[in-house]
Amino acid sequence: MALYREETELALRMAAEAKRIVLGYFQTGLQVETKSDNSPVTIADRKSEEALRALMEKHTPGYGIIGEEFGTQAGRADREWVIDPIDGTKAFIHGVPLFGTLLALLENGKPVVGVIALPALGHVLHASLGGGAWLDGKPCRVSGVDRIEDSLLLDGSASTMERLGHGPAWTALRTRAKLHRGWGDCYGHFLVAAGRAEAMVDPIVSVWDVAPMAIILPEAGGRFSALSGRDAITENSGVSSNGLVHDEILRGLSG
Repeated sequence: MALYREETELALRMAAEAKRIVLGYFQTGLQVETKSDNSPVTIADRKSEEALRALMEKHTPGYGIIGEEFGTQAGRADREWVIDPIDGTKAFIHGVPLFGTLLALLENGKPVVGVIALPALGHVLHASLGGGAWLDGKPCRVSGVDRIEDSLLLDGSASTMERLGHGPAWTALRTRAKLHRGWGDCYGHFLVAAGRAEAMVDPIVSVWDVAPMAIILPEAGGRFSALSGRDAITENSGVSSNGLVHDEILRGLSG
């Protein structure tokens, strides 16, 4: 993490602060509101993003900020923080511990620091450009599995894949796999980077859902792209993999 040491240390501090706030609301029966896009939001989402924004403004003044709950705050075009305070709000609301806090630093639009923190599980996965990927302070790598038939394939939901037109193609892939599970949101991408699954497919995403993955997966030895194979930061889908099964998944889903 030498190239971005200060920003990486700040991102980890922010993840710890988000954990403190979010867990204070977890499994407390808090009120749920519905946003204009019909997605849920809670006071935990808002309070944690507010705290992270305050830390960013204090320690990296002038940097731009892109957050799920409070939008874009203009700043340096070459340095922007991206925040998703609770990725997996539906899981959080239901008391399921597979939600996470996502943080990334973009340099000229490209992620150079990324954090996936799983507050309820106590795991923190982070990476920086050229610094490798680290899980709970130890180096981590993707798996070496190179066949779909030996793979664990993940998605957020098979019904979403079907609704977005990927149903038959995804069914053909996942029924070949050794195991398929619907462990969605950042938890699925976390498992791939940690070497515990071979691929995770997110057919519809926003930049705050995927910015950390675009640096974490390559630094862990894997690959991250949109379903098109292009940059997932500028498109609306994301595929994490160990790199060895990536092309076969993209081919399968394309036709």
